[in-house]
Parts: sequence; C-alpha cells; structure tokens
Amino acid sequence: MIRYLSRRVGLSVVVLWLLSVLAFAMVRLIPGDPALAFANTGSSVESIAAIRKNLGLDRPLFTQYIDWIHAFVQGNFGTSLTQPVQIMPEIQQRYPLSFQLAIMALIIALLIGVPSGIVAARRPGSWVDTVVQSSSFLLLSFAPFIIGALLVLVNSLTVHWQISGYVPLTEDPVRSVLLLLAPAVSLAIPVAANLCRYTRVSMIAELEQPYIRTARSKGASEMRRIFRHAVRNALIPVVTIVGLDLGALIGGTIVVETVFSLPGMGSLLVGALNTSDYPTIQACVIVIGATYVVINLAIDLLYPIVDPRVRVSS
Repeated sequence: MIRYLSRRVGLSVVVLWLLSVLAFAMVRLIPGDPALAFANTGSSVESIAAIRKNLGLDRPLFTQYIDWIHAFVQGNFGTSLTQPVQIMPEIQQRYPLSFQLAIMALIIALLIGVPSGIVAARRPGSWVDTVVQSSSFLLLSFAPFIIGALLVLVNSLTVHWQISGYVPLTEDPVRSVLLLLAPAVSLAIPVAANLCRYTRVSMIAELEQPYIRTARSKGASEMRRIFRHAVRNALIPVVTIVGLDLGALIGGTIVVETVFSLPGMGSLLVGALNTSDYPTIQACVIVIGATYVVINLAIDLLYPIVDPRVRVSS
C-alpha cells in the first residue's frame, strides 16, 4: 500500500509539473499585453517597453518560468500584474466558495442520479426505464451556464427570489446554502444525468450476475437483492465517475459563478483572462489542477473501502 501510494503521489507531482509548463506556455498565447493595463492612453512605445521591463516581461521565458515555479513551490503565488494585490490571499478567499459550490452540486447530483439509475435498472425496457433514459440524454445536452441563465430568467418572471450573490458559510449557513442552491442545481443537472446512465448500466450488469440469482432462489426480497448485494458492487465504476465529475465541477464553476455574480475562483480567473494577468491565470490553473489530482488520488484509495474484493497490489 505504501509503495502504491508513493507511486501515485509521484505521478501526481509529474502531472502537476506538466500542468505548470502548459499553463505557463498557454497564457502567453492569449491575445493582449499586460503592460497596456498600466500604460496611459497614447503612451509611447518607450513607455510601454519600460513598463514591460519593470514587470519582468522582457526577460527570457525560461528565466520567467524558473523564477515563477521556484516561488510557487514555496507558497508564493506572486503579485497580480494588473492589481496591487498578492495572489495567494485572493485564492484563499475565493477558493472555499468554489469548493462549497462544487460539493453542493455533487450532493444534489448524487441524490438525483444514483436513485434514478437504480429505479431504471430494476425493469430494463419498461416505460420507467424509457422515461429515465430519455430524460438523462436530454439533460446531458444542456450546459450548466444555459441552465443557470434559464433559472435566472424564470425567477425574474415569476417568484423574484434572490438567487444571486453570496454570504459566507461562517456568517449565515442557511442563507449561504440557499443562495448557492440555484448555481449548484445548474451544475448538478448534467452531472446527475451522467451518473444516472452509469448507475443504470452498472446495476443492470450486477443484477444479471449468478450471485443475484442465487439470492433470489434463496427467497431474498427484491429490495434486499438490490440494496444488500447489487448496489455496493455496482458502485465501483460510479465512484470513478464521481471523482472525475467533482474535479470537473471545480473547473465548471467558472462560468456559473459569472452568471450568478459569485466572487469565487471563476470570477478571479475570468478577470485575469480579460487583462492578461499571467501570474493570476497560472495560479488559478495550478490550484484547480491540483484539486483535480488530489480528488482522483483519494478516489483510487477508496476502492478497497467500497468493495473489499478490491485490493491494491504491492
């Protein structure tokens, strides 16, 4: 187990290093010059060049990368190029909101997707199965920002509830959850549809296994066969999808936060992209990528807990 964990952590470090290289290279392909954000209208070429030198943008790219990554591994994310603020405090302030939103969306998706998949798998080909499958395929075609925009539109035409804005969880937990409910639903619906499909397929496969027929021959009720025997074994592929979806939800909050005016990682990243703020973009990408890697590592370690038959070889 220790050897396996060490290998997985080592691979995760390599993935994060490759991600840092890609992030550093990709942000410099974004149109725009950060120096222009500091320059006055009509500034001369010499003035802009002086600003670039002051920001360190005139140095070779390799030197810029080495300096940035050396400071990054020490916990220093640098200073924003377009605002006089340190990036680390900004991320520490905004990340909890994005993570809370992703967790809420995942919980909602699990509460909808997994039971729906189990219900559909009980009678494959029935009208219930047809309705569940049709609904899941339909909901998969909707992007979260479209669902969010529709929720905002419907709310503005009907009940007029406050579904935008943010209150920290530590200040008012109930109001914080209620304000995040609409954006969480926007993120959760496509994920729930995906979980429903995977749960259905996995449950159908398990319900056809010999041990289920044996349990039926011994007089076990349908509910016992499903929840006592089949569900636990069917969760293995679903757990993998949950890990991938949670990582995707962290990144998926970017657009939804913009729709609902939430001050999370999404608004920070979008603002940085609009002003070509290289250090902020790089820091956001690395933090989101690190979250994704850590979640997938945790999911790998959950396999033996979900199903005792699964054992990690040395």
